[in-house]
Amino acid sequence: MKKPSKTKKRLKGEVCSYKDFVTLFPYCEERVQKNLVERLQSQPRPAKLCGRETPENLNALSYGTLDDLRTAASSDEPISACCKILLSIEPHELMKADVNDVFGFLAFVTKELEKINKLFTSIKQTYSKEEEAAGIRELDFGSFGVLDWYARRMGIPNQNDVRDVAWVRIYQCMKNDNMQSEFERRLHKQYMNNSKSKKR
Repeated sequence: MKKPSKTKKRLKGEVCSYKDFVTLFPYCEERVQKNLVERLQSQPRPAKLCGRETPENLNALSYGTLDDLRTAASSDEPISACCKILLSIEPHELMKADVNDVFGFLAFVTKELEKINKLFTSIKQTYSKEEEAAGIRELDFGSFGVLDWYARRMGIPNQNDVRDVAWVRIYQCMKNDNMQSEFERRLHKQYMNNSKSKKR
C-alpha cells in the first residue's frame, strides 16, 4: 500500500486561520456562508486562544468588565473586541488563530452573557399600576444606574470604584434588596387589608 506523501499529510492537518476566513467568506455562495456560520457557531470553547487560557465561565468578571463586554458584543467588531477585553488579544494576533477556536470562543462568551442577563432580568422588581402610570420605568438608568445604586448602598464615594466589584456580588446585593422591597410591599398590602377588614 502506498504511503501518503508528506504534502498530503500536511494539507490534511492544516487549519483555516481567522484571517483567511474573513478574506474568503465574502466570495462564498450564500448557501455555503450559511452552512459555515452554523458550523462555526456550534464549535466548543477552546482551552486556549492565541496562547491564552480561556475561562470556564465569566463568574469572576468585575461589573465594569461585564459592562464593557456587553457593549463590545453589540459593536461592529464583536469578536476582536471581546477577545481584547477578556484575553488581551490584539487584532493582528487574532487573525492568525484557528477560525474554529475564534468562533468557539465567541459562542461561549455569547452564551455566558445570555445567562448573566437572564439572572439580572429575573430579579427585576414588579411595579404597581400606580407606579407604572407615574412613569417608574423612566427611572431605569441602565449600567450607570446600577453603579450609582451600589455606590450609594455601600457608601462608596467614587462610582468608578464600583466597576472593580465582581458582578456576582452586585447581582446578589440587588437580589437581596429587591426581595426585601417585595416583602415590604406585600406586608404593607397585608396591613392595609387587615385595616379595611376591622373597619367593616
